[in-house]
Parts: sequence; C-alpha cells; structure tokens
Amino acid sequence: MGATKMIIKQDDIELVQTKDVRIDSRLVAKEMGIKHKNLYELMTKHKNALRQFGSLTSFETEAVKKAESRGIKYQRYYLLNENQFDLISRLVRGKNHEQIIDFKVRVTKAFAVSRKRETVKRESLAFYHESRDSLSTMSGVEKYHYINLARAENKMIGLSTGERQKADEVQLGMLICLQQIETSVFKEIDSPTEAIREVSRRFNALANLISPNKGITHAQ
Repeated sequence: MGATKMIIKQDDIELVQTKDVRIDSRLVAKEMGIKHKNLYELMTKHKNALRQFGSLTSFETEAVKKAESRGIKYQRYYLLNENQFDLISRLVRGKNHEQIIDFKVRVTKAFAVSRKRETVKRESLAFYHESRDSLSTMSGVEKYHYINLARAENKMIGLSTGERQKADEVQLGMLICLQQIETSVFKEIDSPTEAIREVSRRFNALANLISPNKGITHAQ
C-alpha cells in the first residue's frame, strides 16, 4: 500500500486513515465471527456495487505462517469506507446475529467520532495558519521559534513530537484555544523570542487553572 496509513482507535474499534477513514475487512470478519476468506469472496463478488460508494482496492500482506506450512503465505484484504461497510454488512450472513449487530453499532459510533474529529481538524487549520502567519511577520524570527512554539503546544495537549496527526477532537479543540492565545500575543509583542516566552507563560497560567502545579516548561 503506497499511501501512509494512520490507525485511529475508538474504544475497541480500529479504523485506518489514508485519504479517508476506512475499516479493515480482516477486522470485520473477525468481529462478525466469519472466515475472512468467505468475506473477501463476498466483497469481490459485489465489488462493482461497492465501488459506487468509493474506490475499492485489494491489498496484500504476508499472513501468519502455520508450523506445517511451507513457503510464504499471503492474505488479501480490502479497506472499506463507511458506506461500503454498511453495504457489505447487509449482505453478510453470520451465525451470531447479536454479535454482528453489536459490532455494527460500535463501528457506526467509531465512524461518527472520526467525522467529528475531521470537522474540528479542518476548523483548527485556520487558527494554525493565523498563528504562524502572525509569527512569520516578526523581524528576526528563526526556525527554532516555530519548533519551540510547537513543543509548547504539544506539551499542553499531551502529545510528543511527531504525534500531531494523532490528536483527537478534544486535543484539537484545545489547540484552537492555544493558537488564539498565540495570535493575540504575536500582535502585542514584536520580538519573536519574547513573544514565545510570553506564550509559554500564558500557557502555564492556563495549565495551572486546569490542573494546578502542572505547568509547562518555559520555551526559550
């Protein structure tokens, strides 16, 4: 698979995000109590119908080898978007009806949470650009100012460097608030170094209001 995948966990459901959010057919088969081979054949049989709701590509991965098997075994699977999952769920005939219904409910909730996250994520981009654009207009701004600013943000929302894409809707909402604080500071203070320090102080004040004695380290 060429595109970068990101796993989104909602309770006990794992969704996969590339260009859009999807669910792995192997997980669908497991949770519905059916053989993946049978589910894969069902999806392949109805692939033209599934493609009416979005792209449908079959992927291949090395399967777990059994002790008695020889050579490399591969397993093919699909990644289904929400509408494709809904369609295939209507076609599946499993033995445990209640188990299938419970799984459908959990997946529906997981997709709903994912949609909400994407909405907040789109909204947060405007505040991100406003903050960075305000910083970029200052004389003497350097790359490390942006790095220190991002570190301060990540510290406040509980993420490590490189984990911003994993932020949930609560963390993204918090990020919007932080970036509004940043933009306000950048309009008040001309020096990027002093502005970042003031941002850090205000973040600390906010952190102490939320959870006393758990402030962040001052950015330099």
